Amino acid sequence: MEKTFEKQGYTNVVFNALFSRNGKKLNSIENAAIANYSSLILSYYQAENPDKVKVEFKTSQDNVLIWSKVYELNDSLEDIPKSLSGYAGLGEAEVNDLVQRKFSEMERSKELERLSAELTKATAMNEELQYQVLDMQASLDAKKQIEYYSSVIGMALPGLAKFFTGTPVGNAINFLSGTEESPSQIDAGKEKDPTQREAILEMIQSFCQGLSNQELGTMYLLLSEIEKDKAVLKTILDLITQNSETEKNTQH
Repeated sequence: MEKTFEKQGYTNVVFNALFSRNGKKLNSIENAAIANYSSLILSYYQAENPDKVKVEFKTSQDNVLIWSKVYELNDSLEDIPKSLSGYAGLGEAEVNDLVQRKFSEMERSKELERLSAELTKATAMNEELQYQVLDMQASLDAKKQIEYYSSVIGMALPGLAKFFTGTPVGNAINFLSGTEESPSQIDAGKEKDPTQREAILEMIQSFCQGLSNQELGTMYLLLSEIEKDKAVLKTILDLITQNSETEKNTQH
């Protein structure tokens, strides 16, 4: 019958197979390709164990019935196409092999999910560690900067103090450089020693009051530049330090 379809002008043909047993409908095949006819019919027969099969061939586009037949399977299977008789189906070994492969695929899937979860966890931990490293590096850099300025001030202030010996300015410089004089020398007219900040402010005020108008104007311009860019302070300290070191080497 399949060979006659093309001669009749039917090119796109599909088939349906309705399985039943004791008058009760079972699972069925719908709109399947003719090329899969033999394998599908036998597979469904083995799975459903029907006593009757109704086969229909229809056009795929407009669902026009071309040919149909009902096979009674109670007594004989002779009416099933001979092309199916050579299909032995899957044996025990083949079934076991399929089950084993399916099980292996499931195990691989579980392992893949586990590794994916571990990778996600490791990635998050790595990001946290990188953040901690950056934070520690920033803290270390800040500490180095403080130590640098402390060392520069420590070298520069003793050199400046000798220019202001016997004045409040000199006493304040000695205090900042760690070579402070006795409390009576720092402030003989006060009952309590000034705080470090008060000493610095007093030093600056006393120093500026002793400047001439030209020197005071120069100091103003200097402070203006420092206010614009506080990094200028480092340049000034470097210059003072270099001059101090040069003078020491000359004296030696």
